[in-house]
Amino acid sequence: MALACASSSRGGLTHWQAKRVLAYIESNIGLDIRVADLAGIVRLSTSHFSRAFRASFGQRPMAYVKALRVRHAQVVMLNTREPLSQVALDCGMCDQAHFTRVFRKLVGISPSLWRRQFQSEPSGAGILHLPIYGNQIPEFPI
Repeated sequence: MALACASSSRGGLTHWQAKRVLAYIESNIGLDIRVADLAGIVRLSTSHFSRAFRASFGQRPMAYVKALRVRHAQVVMLNTREPLSQVALDCGMCDQAHFTRVFRKLVGISPSLWRRQFQSEPSGAGILHLPIYGNQIPEFPI
């Protein structure tokens, strides 16, 4: 798990806080995650946590969670033949339509088109570089 986190000297999260929040998000990616839950993990108020998270990661907490969910979905789509409706549920989206809207907004194409495009290409070993948000979110090793 790579941390794309700025220093806490400017009001961001400390290293341990960022690490703990990311671990929680990744281990609960398919569940309902709320900002209040994340703030409670690091013992901050919701508003203070939201400001600190944005200072550290450059985006709102739930935008970051959505990006991680899309990244997780991309990994699942590359490695399984699960139907997109099941991928959506596994990634914490309420249904396939919601998943498709979020995916298209972040990636630029629909999940089914993305899957066809990238499953046909041979994948290399090492780190999977997927086309969303550059290095603002952790890369997933394959």
